[in-house]
Order: sequence, then C-alpha cells, then structure tokens
Amino acid sequence: MVAASKPHKLWRPSELERRVGQTARLTAEKEAAHIPWPQLDEAREKYVDWEAFVLWVRAIEHAEGGFPEWLAKIVDKRCWGFSKSVEKRSPDHSDVPPVFWPHLERWVNERIFGEICWMNAVGYYAARDLASLRNHAYWEYCEGQWKRSKPAAYPSFQEWRKASERCIDQVLGECQMRDEKRRLIKLSRRVSPRTLRKVVDRYIEWEAFAYWARTALESGCPLPASVERELKRACPGFLEVDAAVRAANPKEEPHFRFNRMIKWIEDHEFTNARKRGWFDVLLYQVRLHARHARVIDYWHDWEADWEKHSSPKYPSFAQWKKAADSYTFELDDG
Repeated sequence: MVAASKPHKLWRPSELERRVGQTARLTAEKEAAHIPWPQLDEAREKYVDWEAFVLWVRAIEHAEGGFPEWLAKIVDKRCWGFSKSVEKRSPDHSDVPPVFWPHLERWVNERIFGEICWMNAVGYYAARDLASLRNHAYWEYCEGQWKRSKPAAYPSFQEWRKASERCIDQVLGECQMRDEKRRLIKLSRRVSPRTLRKVVDRYIEWEAFAYWARTALESGCPLPASVERELKRACPGFLEVDAAVRAANPKEEPHFRFNRMIKWIEDHEFTNARKRGWFDVLLYQVRLHARHARVIDYWHDWEADWEKHSSPKYPSFAQWKKAADSYTFELDDG
C-alpha cells in the first residue's frame, strides 16, 4: 500500500487577522506614498537581508540553548557594538538565562533602520517578499530539525542563506503558508536571486514605457509622432499587429490596446522566464516592487492633468520617466 502524502499546513487568516492586515496595508501605502521609490525598495531589500541574519542566529541559539561564544564573535563582527548594548540592557542578576536574538533584532531596528520613519511600509512589503517568506519557512524547519538532532557543525550564514534559496519541498510542506505562495517559492528555485532582481528591474522599465505610451494609445487620436517613432523603435511590429486587431474589432474598449502592448512586451522580452517556468515569480516580485505602484500612481495623475489641456505636447519617454521616478504624493486617509 502506498502511504498517503502528508498534507501541507495551510494558513487561513481569521476575520480579526484580515482586518488587521487591511489596516496594516493602508498604513503602509500612506507612508510609502511620500517616499521616493528607490529609497523604499532599497530599504525593503536590506530589511529582508538583515531579517535572514537574525533568523540564522535565532535558530542556532534555540538549538544550543544559549548564545555560544563563537556565535557572539560573528555577530559582533557584523554588528559592531552589539555586545555592549546587550550588557547595558541586561539585568545584573537573573536566574533565567538571557535570550540574545531579541536584542539583536532590536539592535538592527535601532542601528540600521533607526533613522527611517516609514518602517511600516518597509516591513509590510518586506514581509510579502518571497525571499522573506522562504527564509521564515527554512528557519522554522531548522529550529525543528536542530532541536531534535543537533548538527555536528552549523552552517555559516552564507551557507544557511544558500540552503534557504534551494528550499526543499519538505521545508515548505511543514510550514503554514498559502498554497499560492508555496507554489511561487518552489518556482523561484529555477532562477537565481541576482538574475530575478535584474529581470524584475527590466520588466518595470518596460512597464514604465508602456504606461508612458498608454494615454496616446487610448486617446482615439492619431499617435503623436514622437510616440509612434518610439514604439516602432522599441517594439518593431507591434503597431502593425495592433492595427490589424483593431480593424477586425472596431468596437473594442480603448484599454485593450494597452493590454495588447503589455502582452507583446512579455511575449518578446521575457520568453526565457516563461520557458523556464518562473514567469509567475517575476510578476509577483514586480507587483511587490515600489516602482511598479509609483509608475501607475504617476500615470493616473499625469493623465488627468494632460487631458485638461486642449493641445498639450506629449513628453518624451525620458522626461516622463524622470518625473515618474521622482513622484511622491500624500495619500488621503479615506
């Protein structure tokens, strides 16, 4: 008889958790709105990296039942002044052995991110990063495995992080997680983190180009010469395909042209991600990127302003992109 496979631990949020999550999202979006996107995205990536280091330290301390001297030396080398800060906070006499990882977490928040007053936004988006979700799953797995059977030697932080990137199915199966996130993390093993970051950046650059052209495409008027010229240069063949489809469907909604352009870009510029099976991972990480939301926000405001003028000159892509990348705004509470 074939043994039945162990079911995944599936996390389902309670009604309270959903309300709290909605509040956290709104708070994060309000903070993020007035921060230039490069700062926000850099802080998010840095937060995920430091969070991984804390998880590695936490797993070892849990397995050891204490904070070994060799680990303290590694932490002090990376976090100068950590031991002294712990000594100041710790009581002189206590029957309870000190737990160091919360002090390390506090040290990181104060010393690395202490000057950032928009940490709700950083934490919210970092927590949804596939790397963060995967690192938490691997940390839970290591804590369980190492507590049952202490390893002869612990992996270095770099080794631990590499093992997390290759996260085996057993690790993900034992962690409470939405099935869709579990699926994406498995697919993410097909691409290196460095390559994924580069392709995400390239996708968002193309997305910005598409939003720049969107208003002209959907206006119902002949394309401005500058837009037509750029589209022919960057997307050879797209305008011919678009014209043929529109001729066959003269009553289609204007936004179909924009959707068709996005699909053309994906089909021509990101074929490798499709072939190797990590295209959904790319889209997930794109939608998490601070620039993705900022480009869309800027396009909405810019289009409304552009349509107020009777015969405005269409900006070049370079001009439009520069304005979009420096765009910030205040998000209303409502």
